[in-house]
Amino acid sequence: MALTHIIAHRIQRLTPGEAATIKVRETCWSQNGRIEECFRELKLCVMKRFSKEYGRFSDDHASHPLSSWLGQYSDEKMGFESVSKNAMTHFKTELDKTEALVDGFVFFAHEVLEHESVIHVFFVQHNTGQFIDGELDLSESFYLDTSNVCLAAKINMTDWQSGDTHRASSALTLLRWRGEKELSDVFVDVVGFAEKIDVSADTEEFLSTVASYTKDLPEEVAFQTKKQVVDYCLEQDKVGKPVVMAELSRELKETKVPFDDNNGEADTVECKALPDFAAFVAQSQPVAKPELIPDKSQLRQFVRISGRDNNLSMSFTSSCLGDSIVYDPDSDSLTINNIPASLKTRLAKHLQGR
Repeated sequence: MALTHIIAHRIQRLTPGEAATIKVRETCWSQNGRIEECFRELKLCVMKRFSKEYGRFSDDHASHPLSSWLGQYSDEKMGFESVSKNAMTHFKTELDKTEALVDGFVFFAHEVLEHESVIHVFFVQHNTGQFIDGELDLSESFYLDTSNVCLAAKINMTDWQSGDTHRASSALTLLRWRGEKELSDVFVDVVGFAEKIDVSADTEEFLSTVASYTKDLPEEVAFQTKKQVVDYCLEQDKVGKPVVMAELSRELKETKVPFDDNNGEADTVECKALPDFAAFVAQSQPVAKPELIPDKSQLRQFVRISGRDNNLSMSFTSSCLGDSIVYDPDSDSLTINNIPASLKTRLAKHLQGR
């Protein structure tokens, strides 16, 4: 991680009907361990959140000028401090059109990684805590709630300025504040977020392609391949990166799996590479997207089948279906064979206790 700039400003409105006030810092913080640790906590907090949205900048630069200021910053025509101050003034202007109450800090940070440049915006509240001071008096202090970031935006400058329409269309990542619609809408306007990507639909289409890719593979190989795809996608999401089809294809191609060519005879089992996934995708979907931002819940359901109601909760790997677990749609029933030993013990104890 290379944090090049970081600064924070405060915005407040504690009484409805009053104008919001902002207090701006003039210069970025000097880099030190405490600053970097604070940024790391904010970044990790956002990465762990499920409800993020992905999209691009609005084309209406007059109403949403942040992209213009960032362009000037990238061209070295505007300083980072000026970009953040302009954004705060815009934040106040938009907030004054609402009745939303607010008291928090807005962090702006620029991070330069090996292959990308990223701007982060975090809205952070503070909490109060009590402590006993050196004179053994009870005192009160304020501290940043870095573990509960309410609003955030991540702008991948490299993707935005790449000239690639697909990459630019998902260059913005947005975290809304659930339960605070007015304030969230103001934040969205300030960032200039537009054209949200349908992550659920993209993931459904991707998993359908994976299912077609594994359809003609041996059953065990098909399941392990699906699991490898899911594990790769979840790992990419964990580090905040999209799934790149070419990279996934290389991962699969490097994996050697056993293919049984003659009814399970030991001397006919040979380890081979999986078919080229990228070629399969290109053939089945000529206009397929080169990258995917996956829906984690759909990924997990791809290799696990689960469901629950008020009285029952059940989860098992999809490979069990038709083998140790049989579903009869006519009677709407499940037959479970080879019950796990721990469950069998619990059942026996329960019956004995009746």
